[in-house]
Amino acid sequence: MERRGLIIRKWFLGIILPLLRRLPLPVASRMIAGIGRVEYRLFPELRSAFDAAVGRGGTRLGCTWDPPVVGPQLCGNQVRFRTRDRLLDGVSDERLAALFSISGREALDSALGRGKGAIVLSSHFGGHLLPAHWLFRQGYPVRFYMERPRHVSRYMNRQFETDGPLGQQKLFISRAKGDPAGSASSILRAAKILGAGMIIYLAGDVRWTGPNTEVARFMGQNYHFSATWVRLAALTGAPVVPVFCPMLADGTYHIDFRTAFHVPEDAPRHGRILLWVQSYLQTLEDEVRRHPDNSNEYFFWSGSDEFTAVGEHAA
Repeated sequence: MERRGLIIRKWFLGIILPLLRRLPLPVASRMIAGIGRVEYRLFPELRSAFDAAVGRGGTRLGCTWDPPVVGPQLCGNQVRFRTRDRLLDGVSDERLAALFSISGREALDSALGRGKGAIVLSSHFGGHLLPAHWLFRQGYPVRFYMERPRHVSRYMNRQFETDGPLGQQKLFISRAKGDPAGSASSILRAAKILGAGMIIYLAGDVRWTGPNTEVARFMGQNYHFSATWVRLAALTGAPVVPVFCPMLADGTYHIDFRTAFHVPEDAPRHGRILLWVQSYLQTLEDEVRRHPDNSNEYFFWSGSDEFTAVGEHAA
């Protein structure tokens, strides 16, 4: 969808979200997805782009998806994805409960119980910011270790306004600085957060260039991915808890915390960082195979951009 169309959509969502919040949240979520499905039907160029992207994704993953079936679902879920958590502003905890099903909470609690904090490893699959919103609502001490998310709820923005040694504001990193960790000092700040028994929330599918990256294979292509999460886990001994949040057809979200794993302290010294990066990306690919309509932007990633490892191979 061209930029003008995206601007119109943002304006439209800004108008209707306050009205949609009055509805049962799964109904409101389905209506948001309906915007994308209508766009898919109305705009032939958009429809062709989504069908082609689904076809490419299926070829790369060896899946026989039907583009006219997956395409409108993916288009609808992209609107949900871009809405992030703004539907939830001002919504009570009681009403919020109807929107989520949760599995694996015991895995997260068990990981935190070890006294080293926890790295909750997210991605851009599904409703990628919804697990963080849920964690905040449940009272978990969460800090983001990524670029500051844009176009999020006022509620989430308030959670970001913490300062001091264990605060959020200095933990945000900047792509403009060219380093996925920002600096060595930012890793030490993140380590201090974990040492205080808190959660570091970051993504494991971030394509980047420069230091602290590895060439890994995802969806049939080699890209440069940030490996900061592996180094942080090795440095601190904090357990890593992967989380996935597929957007379901009934308008709800399933937050799935997976069993925690540990990255050995000597992984960087023995050149085993890529092993962990590639293992996570393989798990993410498995989720895309199960839920192609939740792939969001993966099917649209270019085979030749600044993050593509042209002529380079995953070790």
